[in-house]
Amino acid sequence: MAFVKFTKVGRSFATKVSLSPRGMLSFNDGARHKHEIDKYSYSVLYYDKERSVIGVELTNDKDAEGALKIRFRKTGADLGVKSFIDYFELVPEVTTMYAVEVGDDENWINIDLNTGRQRKIKSD
Repeated sequence: MAFVKFTKVGRSFATKVSLSPRGMLSFNDGARHKHEIDKYSYSVLYYDKERSVIGVELTNDKDAEGALKIRFRKTGADLGVKSFIDYFELVPEVTTMYAVEVGDDENWINIDLNTGRQRKIKSD
């Protein structure tokens, strides 16, 4: 077995997603790579109120009903979801991190809102 050199020192590859009160759903770099978000340009959102889980269907169909453009950053990917969180009354008081789970299909991601923990703010 050949060794693979690790060069990405100081970066986290744990899969995380955050939801801000302003309506940004942000996947970190670990989630972006694990769930191969780069293969897609759009997403469609779903909400399971009974389980308190957001479903993110990844797609390349810009004409899909409810399609949202995925914005790629150097360290992750974002979705503008303000109308979604307002509609379902899911607006967090502060930016909150959630667990990311694989859905039933490879292009489906689940975000369990029961796993939320507030982002720690660095103090001086």
